[in-house]
Amino acid sequence: MEENQLPDPLNGGATRPRDDYLESPDYFMAVAFLSAQRSKDPSSQVGACIVNQENKIVGIGYNCMPNGCDDNLLPWSRSADDPLNTKYFYVCHAELNAIMNKNSADVKGCTMYVALFPCNECAKLIIQAGLKEVVYLSDKYHDKPEMFASRTLLDMAGVKCRQFKPKSSEIVIDFNSINHRGNAGLCHQRGEQLSQADGETPDSAAASMNNS
Repeated sequence: MEENQLPDPLNGGATRPRDDYLESPDYFMAVAFLSAQRSKDPSSQVGACIVNQENKIVGIGYNCMPNGCDDNLLPWSRSADDPLNTKYFYVCHAELNAIMNKNSADVKGCTMYVALFPCNECAKLIIQAGLKEVVYLSDKYHDKPEMFASRTLLDMAGVKCRQFKPKSSEIVIDFNSINHRGNAGLCHQRGEQLSQADGETPDSAAASMNNS
């Protein structure tokens, strides 16, 4: 033991921090995915997390119906003979809610972590709110017209977009671990790093963390 370095009795006498902690990018995306579990959408649960330049979370949101609107009376279908009987005219996307739920004066210069690449309507909000970067996991709707429009707008506005590559395919939260000495396993990662070269895509990670 180095001079003047005291053992930590609460950590089994260890003098070095653990090296298997959750790094910031994985943490922020995991927060977005955890937030998504609040969504009542039966087919797509999406979450978003906004982080400022100091790596502090300033907004969280998930897809849901507008405040004050009974989600039991509004449709959740993806398709119907009458488009008014689908969810798309009513639901608020995670990106919108994260921006509206901000706990700071504004989100200018911030980064948004989100499960899916934002649609054109969310791109407009991201640009108008002054966000400078979007970190997304899945781009499974890449070929849809609204995604083409979204990429066009974000590119023109100078909003950087990059795909998140998780170090592990799954993050597990163990509520019982708090009762164990050292809190071992409170939050740990499972699976090897994903590799598109091996045939796995970010969508496979999304499936394990979020039923989008």
